[in-house]
Amino acid sequence: MTRKTTGRPQLTRRQALISAVGTAATATILPDGARAATSAIPAKPARLNMLYATVEADSDAIKLALPDFQREFGIALHLDTMPYDSLQQKAFAELASQSSYYDIILVDTPWMPALTRKIQPITDMLLDSSLTNATTLDIQDFIPKVFFDTCVYKTDASYLHWPGAETIDPRAIKQAGFEIYGLPIQANALTVAYRHDLFSQPAEQQAYKAKIGKPLSPPGTWDEFAVTASFFTRPSKRLWGTTLMAGAGDWATDDFKTLLACFGGDGHMVNDKFETVFNSPQGVSALSFYVELIRKLKVVPPGTTAASWDTAATEFGTGLTAMSMNYHTETLSGNVHGSIGYAMVPKKVQHGPHFGTWMLSVNSYSTNKQWAMQAVQWFTGKDAQAKMLTTQLHPTRRSAYAIATQDQTLAGKFGNFYDVLGKSLEVGVGRPRLTNYADVDRAIWVAVNDAARGAAEPAPALHRAAGEVARLLKQAGYTH
Repeated sequence: MTRKTTGRPQLTRRQALISAVGTAATATILPDGARAATSAIPAKPARLNMLYATVEADSDAIKLALPDFQREFGIALHLDTMPYDSLQQKAFAELASQSSYYDIILVDTPWMPALTRKIQPITDMLLDSSLTNATTLDIQDFIPKVFFDTCVYKTDASYLHWPGAETIDPRAIKQAGFEIYGLPIQANALTVAYRHDLFSQPAEQQAYKAKIGKPLSPPGTWDEFAVTASFFTRPSKRLWGTTLMAGAGDWATDDFKTLLACFGGDGHMVNDKFETVFNSPQGVSALSFYVELIRKLKVVPPGTTAASWDTAATEFGTGLTAMSMNYHTETLSGNVHGSIGYAMVPKKVQHGPHFGTWMLSVNSYSTNKQWAMQAVQWFTGKDAQAKMLTTQLHPTRRSAYAIATQDQTLAGKFGNFYDVLGKSLEVGVGRPRLTNYADVDRAIWVAVNDAARGAAEPAPALHRAAGEVARLLKQAGYTH
């Protein structure tokens, strides 16, 4: 019940916030970084438009929360969803044409280095108490590594990573010359799925103990991973130890950069000084191990050198492998009877699973930027992310993972996936920040695929790729 004083209703915190947004004044940051003259914030619009992905960023999660947003703000939100390639083309076209149609645009991390002059920095808005709700925002609740890798960039030097990942402090970020360009909504990290029914089977446990001398459990190190994968490899029974994604594509780069980080190398592959660090001794060791799994130990199904994300999911789901690695929960097909558990990607000298995150951003050409900011804050907020767990959102907040790991209904549907995903995001490693990353990515996955197929040895393959990447960096103007 609303308490009354002097005959007038007392505003709630939310009502006061919305009222303030409708009447306060602020300074707008222009796309080129110049500050516009102070002007009144526009009146509340009847509708906001959001450009979003389909299954790649769990569009069902946003759809689930839409009615709550409209009830709370009195603003309709029109949602356009597109699959990945179409979304990227649409987002870049809208921004290139300076279209004001979409107020909120979903951005994948590889796109952002090219967009720091197109996406609205929201640092100043985050520091404006009239535009933020401390409870909803709770910026310290975001997983730091996820937040910094996804949202924090230097406008004129978008290749630079934030030099730390501990405390999220918008004021310190601003003072250091960086900006916050949005808030993270969906985070993906490489995790291990394994056949819990096989690992817990007494006969398998006894056989493993007799052969290896240790209890059978999900591998914690890459050496253990190789041993466990070899144990379960039984081609005559159409069972192999694990999937790998060594096919020609981004998935092969992601496999490799995970191992590179785990083996003690720089998982960014190209550092902020534009040095190619993936062909380091650690990189050669990582790729050599990867090739050994495929070509010497043969713990993967036939065709692995053409495998992608979808291939790996299908192979595990149809019962071909005891373990798999992917960026989502796995399912077993109807004729495969068993159960699934999840574990973190093993470590060598450290953990380093590849990760990437989607960010809700404000279109700098929108005429409703302050209201778009309210929507970005709300949809990435604590309550919204907690509700979105039912559609299997991959949250970006620690509080959401705490809820997910304690919810018996979610555990019944997804097992221990949320616990593993949350821990993996805390130690994940993102990509280099390059406007031509797609070209750099291709040079690396060609090397990984060549080595996996036996067309080249790991060291020469990586060194050739390093030469090609150096050429690409020079071509893009990063080096001379």
